[in-house]
Amino acid sequence: MAISLAIFGSTFMSETFPCAHSAEVRIWLECEGYGRVNLTRVTPKSVVANLPLNIPPCYANLVVTVDGHRISNRVRVSSGFSNRAVALVRAVSDAAPF
Repeated sequence: MAISLAIFGSTFMSETFPCAHSAEVRIWLECEGYGRVNLTRVTPKSVVANLPLNIPPCYANLVVTVDGHRISNRVRVSSGFSNRAVALVRAVSDAAPF
């Protein structure tokens, strides 16, 4: 019943609950040889830094913390940051390509 109400326009999802809270989320790249780059946005193919940078293509750890819980993934910053705040990234897999 709750699922059907949510689908058909119930205000259920907009209600405030006493145990609700906003999560503290932080996102950054740890670029090899270039340090930490704070990010404002992450998409499946790119990242957006909080200011324009000059960093050549490199490997980095994409780090996300949610309420202090850290998750890290290895990525290749394939385009680098060339006096821009946006860079293309792709996941790096530990699996062999064959």
